[in-house]
Amino acid sequence: MPELRLIDPDGYTVPQGVRTTTPDTNTQDREALKQLAAEHAAQWAGFGYDARDYRIV
Repeated sequence: MPELRLIDPDGYTVPQGVRTTTPDTNTQDREALKQLAAEHAAQWAGFGYDARDYRIV
């Protein structure tokens, strides 16, 4: 099964940022990772993190 990873601006996988996906759940998994990016960026905003700089691969 394909795997999606949320990568922070420094190139590291975000904790809890790995999802095993299927064609049926791909959209929901991507949305969940986008939400996680926003939460992670907010937690580290003092260090210049911005959710727009995260990647899903």
